Amino acid sequence: MSDLTAELMRFGSRLRRHGLPAGADRIRTLASALAHIDLLDPTQVRAASRSLICTEQKHIPIHDALFNQHFGLTGRQRVAPGPHEVSIPTPEPSEESSDSAKWDHVEDQTMALQAAASRLEVLRTTDLGNGEHAAEAVRLIDGLSFRNPRRSAYADRRSSFGRIDANQIVRTLLRQEELSRLPRSTRRERDRDVTIIVDVSASMKQWLPALIRFLARATPRLKARSFTLGTRLTRVDHHFSAPLNDRELLAAQEAIPDLASGTRLGEGLLTLLNGGHREAIRGSVLVLISDGWEQGDCSELRRACARLGRLSHRFIWVNPRAGRVGFTPEVRGMRIAEEHAQVMLPATTVDGWQAVAENIASSVRRDTARQGRGGTSKDGLSRHPDTASAGQRAVKETMTNG
Repeated sequence: MSDLTAELMRFGSRLRRHGLPAGADRIRTLASALAHIDLLDPTQVRAASRSLICTEQKHIPIHDALFNQHFGLTGRQRVAPGPHEVSIPTPEPSEESSDSAKWDHVEDQTMALQAAASRLEVLRTTDLGNGEHAAEAVRLIDGLSFRNPRRSAYADRRSSFGRIDANQIVRTLLRQEELSRLPRSTRRERDRDVTIIVDVSASMKQWLPALIRFLARATPRLKARSFTLGTRLTRVDHHFSAPLNDRELLAAQEAIPDLASGTRLGEGLLTLLNGGHREAIRGSVLVLISDGWEQGDCSELRRACARLGRLSHRFIWVNPRAGRVGFTPEVRGMRIAEEHAQVMLPATTVDGWQAVAENIASSVRRDTARQGRGGTSKDGLSRHPDTASAGQRAVKETMTNG
């Protein structure tokens, strides 16, 4: 620490004992500021210290008296000049107009950036269903960031850190008498599969622009299997294999055959489970985007959600309506979702969709996500796959498929 910094620290300690806010950060800032003024001019040094330390008018006389005492100015300069007596260099008259225009331009740019930033924050919290600027806010979905969920590849690789590899120790000792170092290994990882199912029925019509943009962003980034579901199940990930412009997004939306039609969630999900995608769903992150408005008695939806909850690594139900003030899950579909989905999220705003993207990448296991919901289901079987017995799971699978 230099002599100047040490002296300023002692001065700051003296100021703090008299109640002035002379923290270490302000003293460091003062030390940096003194490099730009004349250290031999006590008036400039005092003015710099006063501007950084004094936050109230009553602080000024205390500060100036302590400054004069600490730096030995009491005999030569007993009364400190007021703030108006500090001389500040001004530009020459010939340069005044150009400098004034320059600073006006900088100020205008700063205000424009602040206005743009504040508007961006407003749009990120705008209701995408019927907000005043919903169409403009929907475009911000293109800027969502995604990370692939990861899973263990059930294979180890040598590493300088990690757990001690006992098998490698044995193999090494069979070849030689001693170890030069303890072999270690870490578990390899690979991307976990993601399946996205979007409800495109009539009840979701107001959310379709946001849903289509989310599909267009998430499908290529996560390499997800994407489906739409209204009156039937349709695979659409081939439409979103690459980034799309507005015209291509509209064409992809028009290619969905049952857009804004009826709702057959249970039937469509059972079609997915009974078809060729069941094994792909096993161990994947399953994202179902729907408001839960189902026709009929919902028995098919209940069976489908129960099987999806068991097959998938994480079952995420996203409801765009859930972020609105006063929302309550009164429809039967959402009550079923509460029973079987590990995670339920709103996606009413752009920030809500970003939370969905972050939750997809979460490494939280499904038994952890279910904590706090109760340990057993209505049929008396454990809802935690890790704690339920194999016989219980077999009985429940038979009951569900029957």
